[in-house]
Amino acid sequence: MNIINPQRINKWLDKRIPPANEFKLNRHNIFIFPAKFGGLYLLLCMLLFLLGTNYQNNLMLLLCYFLLALFLVHLLSSYINFARLSVSMGKIPEVYTSDDVYLPLWINADKTLKSPMHGIVNIALMGHQVNHWFDCDAFSNPVSLNYRCDNRGWQQTQRITFSCYYPLGLFKCWTHLAFNSKILVFPKPLPCQVELTESPLPHDETLLSISSQSLHTNQDDFSHLKAYRVGESLRHVAWKQVAKGRGMLSKEFSGSEHNIAWLVLRDYTPDQLENALSRLSFQVLELSRTNQHFGLDLAYTRITPSSGESHRIACLTALALHPSTTRKGLS
Repeated sequence: MNIINPQRINKWLDKRIPPANEFKLNRHNIFIFPAKFGGLYLLLCMLLFLLGTNYQNNLMLLLCYFLLALFLVHLLSSYINFARLSVSMGKIPEVYTSDDVYLPLWINADKTLKSPMHGIVNIALMGHQVNHWFDCDAFSNPVSLNYRCDNRGWQQTQRITFSCYYPLGLFKCWTHLAFNSKILVFPKPLPCQVELTESPLPHDETLLSISSQSLHTNQDDFSHLKAYRVGESLRHVAWKQVAKGRGMLSKEFSGSEHNIAWLVLRDYTPDQLENALSRLSFQVLELSRTNQHFGLDLAYTRITPSSGESHRIACLTALALHPSTTRKGLS
């Protein structure tokens, strides 16, 4: 039977140290225990005590009591030093599947105190070996922690362990911090030829209307006026021209959908879905690089044609959050 269950530990940590955007270390989130060197130190004190009592040597007993007093003083000083640390998570950069992202950790030792934090702080993902450390006497912000992203979509960052052995290495102070930051992993771009169509595929409009309305950026540019035709949207009517008695005229925009190309998720089998999304990811980046207007149709999600940085992020987000198991794409 496995007594140390990682799920139980994480559940207990969620109650003891709940996720937050920023942490100030204190008695509620700091753990402290004798290190290996501290255990040998206590063993030495025990031997000195046994020898002192056996041979009735007061000097040896005095040395034992002095070392024990130093041990207790070191316990308090280790905690006070470690409690001067505050940590927050910075803005996480864009990341694609199978790439590494560097989590920016802003470390702020309280240097307004007369005796700021000293020593070396080790940083690692919980359950992993230390892969980064910094000296509190000469550190620069932010500290970057390497994090592997293997799957697309939202990923919750693991707990990050901070530990310190200052000043004499007798005690280990550590904490496991969970940040509210989530990582949105985009499909890894797969180089291919850009394939555009003149119109999106026919789907159930009620299924796509919400996405189209929420992601529409309305960046069309006015082109000219034309005669109003029955059935056109009243939103495009030039009401100022109507008020002047010039009749019903309709506004024409240069960015209308019928002049814009679309990226479409074609037929695919379940094992080809990730490659199809990766190819679309590459095409989105290429079209955005040339500032071209385009729309994106993923059967379940349709993003209206537009351009710019916000449109690029919206398209990549739709690709990242596309369901892994869906019905077969339409052609």
